Amino acid sequence: MSVKDASGDIVGRFQAAVGASRSEHDDTIGLAVSGGGDSIALMHLAARTRSPENLRVITIDHGLRPEARGEVALVASQAASLGISHTAVGWAWDGRGNLQAAAREGRWAAMRNWAAMHDLHEVWFGHTEDDQVETVLMRLARGSGVDGLTAMYPLTSRDELCILRPLLEVARADLRLWLKSEKIPWCDDPSNDDPRFDRVRARQMFAQLETLGMTRKRLLQTVDHMQAAHVSLQRAALAFAKQHVRQDAGDLLLSPDALDLEKADAPRRVMAAAFAWVGSSTYRPRFEQLLETVAQARKGATVTLGGCIMTPDKNGTVRLMREAAATASTQRSMDHADASGVFWDRRWFLEGPMQEGLIYKALGAGIKDCPKWRESGMPRTSLLASPSIWNGDALLAAPLAGLSNGWSARIVADFHSSAFAIED
Repeated sequence: MSVKDASGDIVGRFQAAVGASRSEHDDTIGLAVSGGGDSIALMHLAARTRSPENLRVITIDHGLRPEARGEVALVASQAASLGISHTAVGWAWDGRGNLQAAAREGRWAAMRNWAAMHDLHEVWFGHTEDDQVETVLMRLARGSGVDGLTAMYPLTSRDELCILRPLLEVARADLRLWLKSEKIPWCDDPSNDDPRFDRVRARQMFAQLETLGMTRKRLLQTVDHMQAAHVSLQRAALAFAKQHVRQDAGDLLLSPDALDLEKADAPRRVMAAAFAWVGSSTYRPRFEQLLETVAQARKGATVTLGGCIMTPDKNGTVRLMREAAATASTQRSMDHADASGVFWDRRWFLEGPMQEGLIYKALGAGIKDCPKWRESGMPRTSLLASPSIWNGDALLAAPLAGLSNGWSARIVADFHSSAFAIED
């Protein structure tokens, strides 16, 4: 593509992708912009599609590289020149688990909270066709099945946020050519060439795979086939879940049919989704662990897996509850004047009379200070893992346990509407 052709072609393709997105929201759009070429292009293209006052930009500073401060400054400067509001949010790794996975979760948590504070329903990401190819290569190497090989969808949802990737059918090289033609600077992250990372190795391996016929076109065809299959399986699972799974606040009640994981895909898919939803986890449990846990529960045992407790209930059903010990406390600074609440344990949004220094955590032993907890109708074990608000050692509120004091707690996205959406 020539420099002359780049501008009109990229802008037209971007506008067509946005127009075909089936997005339900025409109000303010959030943009995730890191400072790299893909996201910088996203911001400038969005400014040609939406009025700047209807756009907001967020940049996450992981504090892992000295160049990050300059990247944040570049985004802030360009956003200001376009008349777009910009927010920079810091994130620090606690040293636990895999750094890349923790960074992904940290980015998402920051964006989700930011979107809620500003009443945003839709966020756009700058993933490109190259990202799609690299993703499917990595998942092929891991032996992924249908779900993994779907890679990324142009339009999906997560935690009640609509996610649009309007550049998913645009090659990275074409975007760079467009940026050069528009004289728009961007930052190159040196980690993008670091072979320690799977994505970089996948990118480097691709040139060799093309000689065997595993071309970009063939890989993208595989993604298309897998996405079609995945949609059918998800629809079947949703229909099964509506018939055999009932949500009770943050718990799930599963019928005997939902516990039969021997043959059909739908019960297996529903059970895995149930553990991920109750356990506030991005990842579903390993299939072998799932089979063993459910088998024990069918025999009448109370078992734990993935931060969840599964215990027998009435009429052959089982109740799946959050494990209080698997949750973590949150203490949020009042750095936003318009903040009305806080997310906790990934599923709950707590709203009430916020003040500096409050702690949000599982109720636990605080249930002794909730004299009306039995009136809730919820099992005691469920309430132990329910959200509560503390000022130091003093319990202020436990909305599900009958102690509200002006506070409320709601699930961000219920099981049936969120667990079987086209996943991010």
